[in-house]
Amino acid sequence: MSILPAAIPLVLLLAACSKPAMESTSYFPLAQGLRWDYLVTSRVGDSIRHSDFSIHTGSEESVNGALHSVRITSDGTRYYIAENSSGIYRRAKRTLIESRPSVDDPPHLILKKPLRKGTHWSNPTYPFVLRRVYPYEERLTRGMNLKMTYQIASENDTVVVPAGRFDNCLRVEGEANLTLYADAKSGYEEILINTTEWYAPGVGLVKLLREEPLSNEVFAGGELVYELKALRR
Repeated sequence: MSILPAAIPLVLLLAACSKPAMESTSYFPLAQGLRWDYLVTSRVGDSIRHSDFSIHTGSEESVNGALHSVRITSDGTRYYIAENSSGIYRRAKRTLIESRPSVDDPPHLILKKPLRKGTHWSNPTYPFVLRRVYPYEERLTRGMNLKMTYQIASENDTVVVPAGRFDNCLRVEGEANLTLYADAKSGYEEILINTTEWYAPGVGLVKLLREEPLSNEVFAGGELVYELKALRR
């Protein structure tokens, strides 16, 4: 979320994917003025934390001479999105401290078409929650580039989140392998990182689950969950 890598009250209460809140049936709506609010739950070891995260669509902007839809997160990061016959792509992003967008080369594929069970693709990723806990504490994030393979595993999942019940959702599953060296005593650890994303027609991402299971003296893993609380425009 690409998330990839990713919560609030409603103007329009969401009930089900079969009765979307908006006219569009897109699994990744890009209409200007939409806002998604998520409840974020992070579990690492015995620690559980809750926070809010939001995304809204702004006015179109030009990148390399082409207009792109812009999604803006609650931390001010701008993502430049384009859609064509092969899929939905993130082509660039810009943080608050950057004066111009950083172009993704190659573009980051969010959803590959056709949006049917069995469609697969891959993207670079990095650990979201894994961290070293001994002999010092350090998050293992963007410095570690991994290849995650995605596939559309279902076209008709039902998902219940704070925003309501959603039927006929796409379920996208991703897997990546990570090898970590702890120390001479523990040696190497092989970790399977899993991502599951659910997209509702006319709504977009309603839930994301990231699992990075690991627990030993040196490293701690866990999971990260995004659940839609509200969609408004």
